[in-house]
Amino acid sequence: MLKLCNVRAAYGTSQVLFDVNLEVPDGKIVTLLGRNGMGKTTTVRAIMGLLSPGEGVSFDGQPIGRAAPEAIARRGIGLVPEGRLVFPTLTVRENLVATAANRAGRAEPWTEQRIYRLFPRLGERAKQYAGTLSGGEQQMLAIGRALMTNPKLLILDEATEGLAPIIRGEIWRCIAALKAQGQSILLIDKNMAALKRLADHHYVLEKGRTVWSGDSVALERDAASVERFVGL
Repeated sequence: MLKLCNVRAAYGTSQVLFDVNLEVPDGKIVTLLGRNGMGKTTTVRAIMGLLSPGEGVSFDGQPIGRAAPEAIARRGIGLVPEGRLVFPTLTVRENLVATAANRAGRAEPWTEQRIYRLFPRLGERAKQYAGTLSGGEQQMLAIGRALMTNPKLLILDEATEGLAPIIRGEIWRCIAALKAQGQSILLIDKNMAALKRLADHHYVLEKGRTVWSGDSVALERDAASVERFVGL
């Protein structure tokens, strides 16, 4: 589905990605691991067209490295960005319906009511302005808003960063439910126990390069090697 091959990217004259390789197959959860500043969010920005890698990024077998961000989103990639970035002056409901679409062409698409069943808190706060929600509720809303586009691929950047334990549990429950439904996910987070339990494959970045990849069994086996790059 999503494939990055020898991807390079820069902010102006400052190169950040030098050789990033990863693949997210259809229906799988794949993680992107690494310490802060190693290029994880920059990789997401390159995928979404917010940086222009030019070559090496393909989705559904088609190159998207030179496509505009809105064109990439319309192809079926939904992003839950680091920092959530909900629309603070819109209500929960307005956030959900603002960009709603059926980009994957699902027979049973995500709807407002399905989101409320996934996250009952959002249903209780449907008429509340998003800027007044707690951080955890905003993260639920950001996930719900991305799902309302019915994406083929969902990208979650720092899925549970800075959230209270009870909210993190809800987010992991949500991700497990999405996996059971066959949703393809590229996931960035630091909770290794949850990632090893849920993900099908892992990639590790170090200074803008893919330096390790493997499944959860290999991650457990190579823990000492991976720790040098991730700091478990």
